[in-house]
Amino acid sequence: MNQRTDPFGAAVSDYYKFKWRLAKIKVTTSVSGDETINPKYLFRSYSKMSEIEQKALDLCEGKVLDVGACAGSHSEYLQAKNLDVLALDISSGCCEVMKKRGIKKVLCKDYFQFSGQRFDTIFFMMNGIGIAGTLEGLKDLLRHTKTLLNKNGQVLFDSSDIDYCYYEDDGSKWVNLNSNYYGEVNYKLSYKKVRGKAFSWLFVDETTMAKIAEEEGFSFDKLAEGKHYDYLGRLKLL
Repeated sequence: MNQRTDPFGAAVSDYYKFKWRLAKIKVTTSVSGDETINPKYLFRSYSKMSEIEQKALDLCEGKVLDVGACAGSHSEYLQAKNLDVLALDISSGCCEVMKKRGIKKVLCKDYFQFSGQRFDTIFFMMNGIGIAGTLEGLKDLLRHTKTLLNKNGQVLFDSSDIDYCYYEDDGSKWVNLNSNYYGEVNYKLSYKKVRGKAFSWLFVDETTMAKIAEEEGFSFDKLAEGKHYDYLGRLKLL
């Protein structure tokens, strides 16, 4: 990824080098306006992670692919547990920081372009499965995941049902009848002068996830619920 269009890479690099010089990643979405992410959050330890993240990490086994590894906090923990983990991220800035943090296996590559290996656990946390972008993209992602998953392997992921974003203060619901699935969200990120390209990100409710998973040859189990409409799921080949 070009450094001039890689806000996460720039923010992670800055925080790793200059922890006292904090700027935040600006996030603009089509459903909730502007938000920010403190780069410090991307370096949190296991004890600072959510219960869903902790449970997912505890369930990892065998050879693990950490998709969208970012600053490498999940990979670092798994590596410390002596698991064979490959940290995959499209951001060259994030990958360089992960290497400096001591992550042994780091690959800078688009998940959809990655092939040639199989894993016992494919790990999509922080709604990493959202890289699918759309429901059609989710089908493509699951088909590609089949080529990377061992026969008895598992996919661990979290996502959210963002239906709540469409309700007004008076309890009425705003619905755009001409729109696609409500969990398909447009994003744009920036950090200081670094401007990312606009992209689509997917939040998928558990009912829809279960339906698409079955259509694509996976079983779906909800393993835990978070505190804000989020859930931890596991997929296995049927």
